[in-house]
Amino acid sequence: MAKQRILIMAPDPGAIALKVRKSAFADIPLTVLSDWDKGVAVLAKENFSVIVSRKFSKRQSAEEFVRGILRLAPKTPLILILPKKGGPSVLGALRGGASEILFDEDLDGGLISTLEKYLFQGYGLLRKTSYDELFDYCFPVITTTDMDLLSLTVIEMFKESLGGSFGVLFREQEGSGQGYSIVAAAGFPDDSLAGIFLLRFGGALVRKSGPVPAVFSADLLGSLRPEDDAVLGENRTFFTIRFDLSPGSQMYVVLTMRGTPGIDVLDSPFLNFFYRQARFALLNAERSVETQNLIYIDDLTKQYNSRYLNVVLDRELKRSERYRNFFSVLFMDLDFFKRVNDAYGHLVGSRVLVEVGAVLRSCVRETDTVVRYGGDEFVVLLVETNAEDALLVAERMRKMVEGKTFGQDFGLAIRLTLSIGIAAFPEHASTKQNLLSMADQAMYRGKDSTRNVVYLATPQNVS
Repeated sequence: MAKQRILIMAPDPGAIALKVRKSAFADIPLTVLSDWDKGVAVLAKENFSVIVSRKFSKRQSAEEFVRGILRLAPKTPLILILPKKGGPSVLGALRGGASEILFDEDLDGGLISTLEKYLFQGYGLLRKTSYDELFDYCFPVITTTDMDLLSLTVIEMFKESLGGSFGVLFREQEGSGQGYSIVAAAGFPDDSLAGIFLLRFGGALVRKSGPVPAVFSADLLGSLRPEDDAVLGENRTFFTIRFDLSPGSQMYVVLTMRGTPGIDVLDSPFLNFFYRQARFALLNAERSVETQNLIYIDDLTKQYNSRYLNVVLDRELKRSERYRNFFSVLFMDLDFFKRVNDAYGHLVGSRVLVEVGAVLRSCVRETDTVVRYGGDEFVVLLVETNAEDALLVAERMRKMVEGKTFGQDFGLAIRLTLSIGIAAFPEHASTKQNLLSMADQAMYRGKDSTRNVVYLATPQNVS
């Protein structure tokens, strides 16, 4: 999506441009043209957030002039400057479709505040009112079920529509542990700041988010710290909305803004239509993912199978490299499991594996992944988890397996232990092959020693 840009097109644009450059948003790129033909050429190949213009010819009516510009940029807000109040020019400009009319006598006090409406407060949305415009705008959202592409498109379009500086689409982590999982982010000067932003403000933003748009000042989240400026910059307004998808599944959109959208923007047909389309698209994409995942489910334990491990590792590597997050891989094996099969038969052994998978699943968050790798081996991927925290999770798993009695459905009291190896990205390895290999090697160190133990990959094997 294009960044915000202003076009000033007038016979005498210098004074107008000077006012903009002296304003608080002088950082926004400005194109200044004093020639109509050059303006036509620029509008034919470039997009702008807002256009500020005067008539070039006294003989041309304001209505004709406005229509001429909007034929070239029909979806761009146009601020027309007229020399005096009243007269046919005002009515003509309104009939032509001008978004705002300013007069020379009010320019000093009105230009900057009017530009702010369209740059930072989302008033450009109010131009998109026809069904054709709504459909065309939402077309990229309603025509894909690719979750990665869709989520990025949704956050980019919210950001562009409302004039947000940056935005993030995320989930709240569920189950054991806490935190947030970034689905998509846009506008951050450095993608890693998205994670820092959520760590700082995520909890408060989730509490304030609901199924209808909400806008509030950053001050309502508590006293800002000096280090917050590095993330927020000049943005002191938050826009939030919650997408309620399937039962128990929610996503949150948060934008940071330099201005505050008015109620007429938040209640506009455009925003409500776009929100509904985005929600349905995300719901369909989520269902598509769930359907696709059926081929990745282990028939016995109903956890993921080894085919899915490659998919999820590739996804997390891309996400972690972009947002500079981290994750950990736990490779584990049941100690002396062959004895269970030999003593009680494979039917009991299979039932015990199902119970073990359920125990492992109960130890992690909804966004983590439990995989039956093969036989009595399991792999667990912990998103946004470093090696130190992964050790805590692994110890919890080891103790829960050690303390549980398996096979009770068969009237048995089978006791098991677990050996676990851990490798973390990027601390220990930067490729999925090395991560799995190092976690596997760490596990076998435990198998070769006392068993019923957790080992971390050794530093000398770092790739």
